[in-house]
Amino acid sequence: MRLSSKKICAFLCSCLALAMISFSSDAFAEETVEKKEAVAPIDARGIVPAETFKKSGDSEWLSSVITPAFAFDEMIYSWKLRIPDGEGFRMYLQFTFDDGSKTEWQYGGFWGKVKPFSGKREKPKFAEGSIDLDQVLLSKKATAFQIKVVSEGDTTLTAPPSFHVITTDNKPTKELSEKFAVVRTAQAYSPKVMNLPLRKQKDSKGVDTPDRCQSAALATAMQFFGKPVNLEDVIAWTNDPEYDYPGIWPRTVGTAVQNGFDAYIDRFRTWDDVKATVDQNRIILISQTMPRKPKGYYTDPPYSHLGGHIVALNGWTEDGRIIVTDSALPRNDEGYMVQWLPQDLEKIWMEAKGGVGMVIVPPADAKIDLFTGKLPEFPKGRWIRRDREEIARYPAIEGLKVLVEGKSPEEAQKMKDKFWEAFYKEYNAEYEKALQRGE
Repeated sequence: MRLSSKKICAFLCSCLALAMISFSSDAFAEETVEKKEAVAPIDARGIVPAETFKKSGDSEWLSSVITPAFAFDEMIYSWKLRIPDGEGFRMYLQFTFDDGSKTEWQYGGFWGKVKPFSGKREKPKFAEGSIDLDQVLLSKKATAFQIKVVSEGDTTLTAPPSFHVITTDNKPTKELSEKFAVVRTAQAYSPKVMNLPLRKQKDSKGVDTPDRCQSAALATAMQFFGKPVNLEDVIAWTNDPEYDYPGIWPRTVGTAVQNGFDAYIDRFRTWDDVKATVDQNRIILISQTMPRKPKGYYTDPPYSHLGGHIVALNGWTEDGRIIVTDSALPRNDEGYMVQWLPQDLEKIWMEAKGGVGMVIVPPADAKIDLFTGKLPEFPKGRWIRRDREEIARYPAIEGLKVLVEGKSPEEAQKMKDKFWEAFYKEYNAEYEKALQRGE
């Protein structure tokens, strides 16, 4: 989410006025980062094999009722089926609670050729929670779930898909937490950086395809494993026309499967989990979100803020820097070998998105190209430069240039500092309000 040009312009003009005021005293108090004791969520992973589904009608299949090791208030899932032309399905979820009550069947997505849906689909909401595109969020903990697959293609579905499911208890009891919580270690890891290609958010003709980061990240992984695919051909599968959304998690995983890869959704709570996956030469497509935060929350990220976004994980360096491939940074190929400090990436991935990642598995004959060159020193202050480049086109910036003309270097710098300090304070405040409004 980004604020409108109109609001940015208003901020800049007010900041220009503030820069003209006496700057001898410190008008703004330093913001501090509030630290809270975090509750460690616990996850249960499971696979629902295709062969365990039972036909419940001419075009319907039901899984058994599946009871994870503990009750859950969140669930993510992906399906696995390389669907033939003309076939398609919709899937539904039902949840059971400890009092024996059940939800109605809730819509969970479609794949392949299905009957047309009229209008834009709304996210399912029910008494006990909702399904936010690809993420089940429950206000009441469920003890079990069941999956229903309904064939809707021109021809009946040959076989149902298998599902990879992760259920989560975000507020476990102390006993459950001690039993199931992931243990973090402080070990150092041997360096490993896969030389992933940068696939930009452009189609085969070079036309921009905005907001297709998930498709670009998947295209990066598939090309690295020896199968380059035009971005428009990836988008044709990842895009959900009913939700009018460019790529939900199970569709991104499903697109990899449709192109001949094994793939699944997972959660990564620790770097140990990440290492275990990357050591198998698997590429993790990281789901991240980076809201603006008070000064000091982030250490030195590539940008100051970003909405929901997907990048491909290359690996890590000997000194602990994390390397990703990022289609949001296409200018001068800056998205190639993007460096992150682990504490920053952990905040926007493991904390903000619960460590959700889509894992693309290499074919047996894949050649793994490891990066053997020397990366530049960690680039400091990138987000400041990008922010200022983004708003440099506004008239107030020209006004600031005029304002500092003829001033001594010290006076000019103080006025610039006051200007940007005021801007970021106002911008952060408005951004937080927008987040609270759900924009």
